[in-house]
Amino acid sequence: MSDKTLESQSEEGAEQDPIYMIPRGNKPANEYSNPNLLLGVFPTLFPYRCGALEGSSRPVQINFREHVRYLLSYGDCRFEEHYSFIFVLFNILQRRTACFHAQLMTSRPYFQQSAQL
Repeated sequence: MSDKTLESQSEEGAEQDPIYMIPRGNKPANEYSNPNLLLGVFPTLFPYRCGALEGSSRPVQINFREHVRYLLSYGDCRFEEHYSFIFVLFNILQRRTACFHAQLMTSRPYFQQSAQL
């Protein structure tokens, strides 16, 4: 096929099919203070954009780990049967645990002395 044929087909298809633009940026998304992160990453799991983890609209705050546990035991099994949801959340939990333990180690009074040795 020639380039003109491909261009004309893509122009015709563009009029019929909706186009979803994915925003991009130069900086990575902050996963600690962004309650809408998972709503954007998994729009099929959160179709009405509610139920965000660590959302500020919740009257009683829920621990991240407990909220993940709740979602994985949800009645319709959409969270536990999703092909990547479990792995993404497990990765986030692992990184948060590692950062927490690193913070504990570096906040000890003897860390500065041992780091300079």
